[in-house]
Amino acid sequence: MEFKEKIKRKPAIPTASMGDIAFLIIIFFMTTSIFSREKGLKTVLPEKGQEVKIKSENILTIQVNPRGEVLIGDKILTIPEVRAKVAEELLKNKELVIALRVARTAPYRTMIDVFDELKMAKAERISLMPVKEE
Repeated sequence: MEFKEKIKRKPAIPTASMGDIAFLIIIFFMTTSIFSREKGLKTVLPEKGQEVKIKSENILTIQVNPRGEVLIGDKILTIPEVRAKVAEELLKNKELVIALRVARTAPYRTMIDVFDELKMAKAERISLMPVKEE
């Protein structure tokens, strides 16, 4: 009686359908994931080339300087005071346009806070523009 040596085979993992499984998993996660929408400043812009003319008495200019101070005219206001001042001016003049002039080096957070206060004061006509710095 002769003993035959058994041939030892290495275990193998079949990879023929691995690509199909990977694509199915990708499709599953893409269809079940919830993509968050970016939140930003909701603004309505005029049509391209449309010229908007506004009387100077209908413009209230609010400036944010490089130090983050908010000015209406020559008066420095805190951010919560902006809402009260704008609401008061809107009661006086329904056609009021807010010109928000922000220095390029001003803190971004300050501009957003002022913009939020304008929205809470029910200002619908807001113009954003940079301040020319010297």
